[in-house]
Amino acid sequence: MAVTNKRIIIKVGFLTKRTLELFLTKVESVGVEQTLTGRIFGFGSITVRGTGGTNEPFSHVANPLEFRRQVQHQIEEHTGSSSGPQ
Repeated sequence: MAVTNKRIIIKVGFLTKRTLELFLTKVESVGVEQTLTGRIFGFGSITVRGTGGTNEPFSHVANPLEFRRQVQHQIEEHTGSSSGPQ
């Protein structure tokens, strides 16, 4: 998993691979789901939603909240907007 200043890249699998490359300008949201066990041990599921109906779920992701934070940070940097306190 990687978040660059232009896109999100997710590659999973060993024998069979699943890959998602999505430009940050096409990302609508990153949803995070964590069970109680996931919160304790730091894993969860993410769903990357893109424009045009792209809905890509990934499970057993380490630190899913940090992944979402990094995506949001890069989107803010790219668009020049800030949602934090002034």
